[in-house]
Amino acid sequence: MKPCLLALFCLLCLALSPAAQEGEAAPEEERTAQDGAEGDAAGRGEAGDSEDWDLVMEGEGLTLTGEQPPANPALPETDSFGAQRNVVSGGQIWEQGSLDILDALRNVPGVVTGKQNAIGTTTGTSLYIRGRGYTHPSLDTTLSFDGVPRYGLVYGQSMADGIPVFAAESVEVYKYPQPANFGAGYAQVNVSPRYMAEQGWEAGTGFSGGSFLSFAENASFGWRRRRFDIYAAQSWISTEGHADHSGSFQQSYYLNTGLWISAYWDLRLLFNFVDAETERAPKAGQDKDDILSTFKTGTAFSTLTLNNQFDKAAGFFKLYYNYTGFTWLDEEIRIPGDWSRQRLNAYGMRAREVFSFWKGSDITAGLDIDGSKTVNEDHNTTRPSVITDFPFMTLYSPYLALSQYFSVKEKYFFIPSAGLRAYFHDTWDNAFSPQAGLVAGRDRAEFHFNYSLGVIYPAPAIIQGLLNSGGTEKSDLKEVRPEIVHHYEGGFSYRWPLPAALNVSYFYDDGRDRIVASGPALPGNASKASFFRIQGLELGGSVSLKKDSPMLRRLDIFAGGTWITGIRAKGEDGSEAGRMPYSPVFSMSAGFRWGFFGGFYLNGDYQFLYDLYGGGLGRSGAFYEPDKDSRLDDIHLLNLRISWLFERVSWRITEGELFFSVNNLLDRKYSYYAGYEMPGINFMAGGRIKFK
Repeated sequence: MKPCLLALFCLLCLALSPAAQEGEAAPEEERTAQDGAEGDAAGRGEAGDSEDWDLVMEGEGLTLTGEQPPANPALPETDSFGAQRNVVSGGQIWEQGSLDILDALRNVPGVVTGKQNAIGTTTGTSLYIRGRGYTHPSLDTTLSFDGVPRYGLVYGQSMADGIPVFAAESVEVYKYPQPANFGAGYAQVNVSPRYMAEQGWEAGTGFSGGSFLSFAENASFGWRRRRFDIYAAQSWISTEGHADHSGSFQQSYYLNTGLWISAYWDLRLLFNFVDAETERAPKAGQDKDDILSTFKTGTAFSTLTLNNQFDKAAGFFKLYYNYTGFTWLDEEIRIPGDWSRQRLNAYGMRAREVFSFWKGSDITAGLDIDGSKTVNEDHNTTRPSVITDFPFMTLYSPYLALSQYFSVKEKYFFIPSAGLRAYFHDTWDNAFSPQAGLVAGRDRAEFHFNYSLGVIYPAPAIIQGLLNSGGTEKSDLKEVRPEIVHHYEGGFSYRWPLPAALNVSYFYDDGRDRIVASGPALPGNASKASFFRIQGLELGGSVSLKKDSPMLRRLDIFAGGTWITGIRAKGEDGSEAGRMPYSPVFSMSAGFRWGFFGGFYLNGDYQFLYDLYGGGLGRSGAFYEPDKDSRLDDIHLLNLRISWLFERVSWRITEGELFFSVNNLLDRKYSYYAGYEMPGINFMAGGRIKFK
């Protein structure tokens, strides 16, 4: 942490230097005057800029605006490589009333999050994207913050309790391998952090409370003057829980500060400390004398980012450090006092630059370096404790991708692309991940095609038994090949000038070389005969209307759905299965925001999961068809929220809101894990206020 403190000292010195005082133009203002670019975009790694709508239609009081539809979680964005991502904005998270990061993803098609508590998560897998995330110890679906790892490195669990939802400017969901956008893994969820983007100052706070003695509070202050900006925030959430021993809390302290070094360079420093605890509720029918577990998560996280933005190049260089301690208290249901702890130290760097040397070109080059040192402690009262000290692991991952925009008669366009990422691992086998894509269309119609090879390295836990039985040479582990997934995706999108938009995508996954860990024996890969294949169809759309009427000032609607149309899996022993856990045949989400009477808004969202099975594949070499006892009831969830927005300029109140929300309005009984029933109908009320 000493380099970070030194960097903070340098930031303060530069901010107080004469060049930063009143009377001198800020570097971003200089750059805006020179090239018309907006000077803030740095600080979050990658930008997802989008075009403005270019057509306005009017008729009989109804204005069909030419603006872009509001960002919504159902409609994906397509990049120049033919790959897509879904984005959940900070505003959408607030309007959903989400108090943890997994709940923030509830309206993203193809994403299933597993929980046992009203707020907070326990342990194990809890993030499933298009059927992935349920397996053996593996890092196939990862959670990151500011573009770098922040998840359970030992077993690969999401550890969502370590990420504060109030620090999220937005959440990006990459649903399949995209070597030009992220490294090892099948899918990734990345939280983009908040920072102070505008000149001046602002201060805000929010409070809410409701059912199960749930309470949420947050406070923030931001200041930006010339070269220097700072954003500090604090939050607390807690609940007694909807059942005995199902409470949780999370407290967070967050700082994101930046300094413009020149018109083209800026430096950002981010800190976040989180302390959280979640209790495990009793399973239905569980013995009253059983001991119930508690999970504690503490994490200290920091990134230091140097951004640049020139006429023909833009990128960043980022250093990161993440310490997480995860403790499982009362691990055994019949033996008091047993507990375990995972200690995770992760650090590394990200370097990325996007060049545009000629018209229409996009050349992306980068390097990721990730190092980790992990320890698993197993403390027992009836047998000797076991401390597993995993070897230091390092992954070097350079990548290069190119795309070129072509226009034909200024009517048609197409963008071919190709890329390659390499993985040089000091513990597991090395690998390469190619990708290729094509985007083509005319006017508002667009086709996109993408092929990519996903490389999925195992979590260190697969060698835990081996290490505990005497260890092994690190060179022996190079025999372990990563799991690979061939991903194919193609689709069509169309934008109407309402504004409205529709996206349809077909996807196909062919996975091989599944890693199996069994006992202390040296782990190897699955038989060549084993594989899994998943294919499906995904839709997303939105529409927005404005009208000069008290009852309909604005109406925004979005919806999305995912069909898993085919699953076929074969294990090493020849067993076959046509179903997989957490791969519902059909899932959908929809939502709306209706503005009326000036400052009043009614928000609603709905989730439906059909034919969903729980369970997992574990470390076995076999694929078992889920039995009928693993089938969960179909999930129907309807949530409504009414709010009043106001401002008082004379009091410097630029944003104020009071709200009342009802979750699970239909009072449906549902579970993500068999035996752990989620809350019925529940309520929250509160408000927020921002001064500027």
